[in-house]
Amino acid sequence: MTRLQKILLIEDDEITNFLNKTIIESTGLVDDLVFASNGQEALDFLATVEHNQDYPNLILLDINMPVLDGFGFLEAFKKLPKNGKPPIEVVVLSTSSHPQDLGNMQSYGITTCLEKPLTEAAFMEVLAGIGHNMAPQATC
Repeated sequence: MTRLQKILLIEDDEITNFLNKTIIESTGLVDDLVFASNGQEALDFLATVEHNQDYPNLILLDINMPVLDGFGFLEAFKKLPKNGKPPIEVVVLSTSSHPQDLGNMQSYGITTCLEKPLTEAAFMEVLAGIGHNMAPQATC
Protein backbone atom coordinates (compact mmCIF):
# COMPACT_ATOMS: atom_id res chain seq x y z
CA MET A 1 0.00 0.00 0.00
CA THR A 2 1.23 3.49 -0.84
CA ARG A 3 2.43 5.53 2.12
CA LEU A 4 2.12 9.30 1.77
CA GLN A 5 4.30 11.96 3.32
CA LYS A 6 1.73 14.73 3.14
CA ILE A 7 -1.91 15.35 2.25
CA LEU A 8 -3.40 18.79 1.73
CA LEU A 9 -7.08 18.74 2.71
CA ILE A 10 -8.99 21.73 1.35
CA GLU A 11 -12.32 21.86 3.18
CA ASP A 12 -14.20 24.65 4.95
CA ASP A 13 -16.33 22.55 7.29
CA GLU A 14 -14.68 21.81 10.66
CA ILE A 15 -16.79 18.71 11.37
CA THR A 16 -15.96 17.25 7.96
CA ASN A 17 -12.28 18.02 8.59
CA PHE A 18 -12.43 16.20 11.92
CA LEU A 19 -14.09 13.16 10.32
CA ASN A 20 -11.62 13.11 7.41
CA LYS A 21 -8.67 13.47 9.79
CA THR A 22 -9.96 10.57 11.91
CA ILE A 23 -10.34 8.32 8.85
CA ILE A 24 -6.96 9.26 7.37
CA GLU A 25 -5.05 8.90 10.65
CA SER A 26 -6.70 5.55 11.39
CA THR A 27 -4.93 4.05 8.36
CA GLY A 28 -1.48 4.93 9.68
CA LEU A 29 -0.40 5.56 6.07
CA VAL A 30 0.01 9.36 6.12
CA ASP A 31 2.79 11.21 7.90
CA ASP A 32 1.36 14.74 7.78
CA LEU A 33 -2.05 16.25 7.14
CA VAL A 34 -2.27 19.96 6.28
CA PHE A 35 -5.60 21.81 6.31
CA ALA A 36 -6.77 24.78 4.27
CA SER A 37 -10.29 26.17 4.71
CA ASN A 38 -10.54 27.44 1.12
CA GLY A 39 -8.72 27.42 -2.19
CA GLN A 40 -6.82 30.63 -1.49
CA GLU A 41 -5.38 29.29 1.77
CA ALA A 42 -4.30 26.18 -0.14
CA LEU A 43 -2.59 28.24 -2.85
CA ASP A 44 -0.88 30.32 -0.15
CA PHE A 45 0.38 27.13 1.50
CA LEU A 46 1.68 25.71 -1.80
CA ALA A 47 3.51 29.00 -2.46
CA THR A 48 5.46 28.56 0.79
CA VAL A 49 6.69 25.03 0.04
CA GLU A 50 10.39 25.20 -0.76
CA HIS A 51 11.49 21.55 -0.82
CA ASN A 52 10.01 18.74 -2.86
CA GLN A 53 9.77 16.50 0.20
CA ASP A 54 7.43 19.08 1.78
CA TYR A 55 5.08 19.14 -1.19
CA PRO A 56 1.83 17.19 -0.71
CA ASN A 57 1.44 13.88 -2.51
CA LEU A 58 -2.34 14.20 -2.53
CA ILE A 59 -4.89 16.99 -2.42
CA LEU A 60 -8.39 16.22 -1.19
CA LEU A 61 -10.52 19.08 -2.49
CA ASP A 62 -14.00 20.30 -1.62
CA ILE A 63 -15.82 22.19 -4.36
CA ASN A 64 -18.17 24.54 -2.51
CA MET A 65 -16.16 26.86 -0.24
CA PRO A 66 -16.02 30.57 0.52
CA VAL A 67 -13.27 32.94 -0.70
CA LEU A 68 -11.99 30.65 -3.49
CA ASP A 69 -13.98 27.54 -4.35
CA GLY A 70 -12.63 24.25 -5.65
CA PHE A 71 -12.91 25.19 -9.31
CA GLY A 72 -11.15 28.51 -8.69
CA PHE A 73 -8.40 26.59 -6.91
CA LEU A 74 -8.08 24.13 -9.81
CA GLU A 75 -7.84 26.98 -12.31
CA ALA A 76 -5.03 28.65 -10.33
CA PHE A 77 -3.35 25.32 -9.48
CA LYS A 78 -2.96 24.31 -13.12
CA LYS A 79 -1.14 27.62 -13.76
CA LEU A 80 1.40 27.16 -10.95
CA PRO A 81 4.96 26.68 -12.18
CA LYS A 82 6.01 23.05 -11.91
CA ASN A 83 9.79 23.69 -11.78
CA GLY A 84 10.66 20.07 -11.07
CA LYS A 85 8.04 19.70 -8.34
CA PRO A 86 6.61 16.22 -7.92
CA PRO A 87 3.17 15.50 -9.39
CA ILE A 88 0.22 15.83 -7.04
CA GLU A 89 -2.90 13.71 -7.30
CA VAL A 90 -6.10 15.73 -6.81
CA VAL A 91 -9.23 13.97 -5.61
CA VAL A 92 -12.50 15.83 -5.19
CA LEU A 93 -14.56 15.20 -2.06
CA SER A 94 -18.03 16.59 -2.63
CA THR A 95 -21.73 16.23 -2.02
CA SER A 96 -22.48 17.65 -5.47
CA SER A 97 -23.83 15.37 -8.15
CA HIS A 98 -24.76 18.23 -10.46
CA PRO A 99 -23.86 17.27 -14.06
CA GLN A 100 -22.19 20.66 -14.63
CA ASP A 101 -19.91 20.14 -11.61
CA LEU A 102 -18.99 16.66 -12.82
CA GLY A 103 -18.24 18.05 -16.29
CA ASN A 104 -16.10 20.82 -14.81
CA MET A 105 -14.12 18.29 -12.80
CA GLN A 106 -13.38 16.30 -15.92
CA SER A 107 -12.30 19.44 -17.78
CA TYR A 108 -9.63 19.97 -15.09
CA GLY A 109 -8.44 16.39 -15.42
CA ILE A 110 -9.99 15.19 -12.17
CA THR A 111 -10.50 11.46 -12.54
CA THR A 112 -11.58 10.63 -9.02
CA CYS A 113 -14.48 12.18 -7.17
CA LEU A 114 -15.61 10.76 -3.86
CA GLU A 115 -18.86 11.46 -2.12
CA LYS A 116 -18.62 12.96 1.36
CA PRO A 117 -18.17 11.78 3.99
CA LEU A 118 -14.86 10.06 3.27
CA THR A 119 -14.78 6.40 4.23
CA GLU A 120 -11.75 4.30 5.04
CA ALA A 121 -12.51 1.99 2.11
CA ALA A 122 -12.67 4.91 -0.34
CA PHE A 123 -9.49 6.42 1.07
CA MET A 124 -7.65 3.09 0.78
CA GLU A 125 -8.82 2.83 -2.84
CA VAL A 126 -7.38 6.29 -3.53
CA LEU A 127 -4.06 5.29 -1.94
CA ALA A 128 -3.96 2.13 -4.03
CA GLY A 129 -4.49 4.18 -7.20
CA ILE A 130 -1.88 6.89 -6.61
CA GLY A 131 0.68 6.80 -9.38
CA HIS A 132 -1.36 4.23 -11.30
CA ASN A 133 -3.81 6.48 -13.20
CA MET A 134 -6.64 6.23 -10.73
CA ALA A 135 -9.86 4.93 -12.18
CA PRO A 136 -12.68 7.45 -12.51
CA GLN A 137 -15.50 7.25 -10.02
CA ALA A 138 -18.91 7.39 -11.68
CA THR A 139 -20.54 9.95 -9.42
CA CYS A 140 -19.79 12.27 -6.61
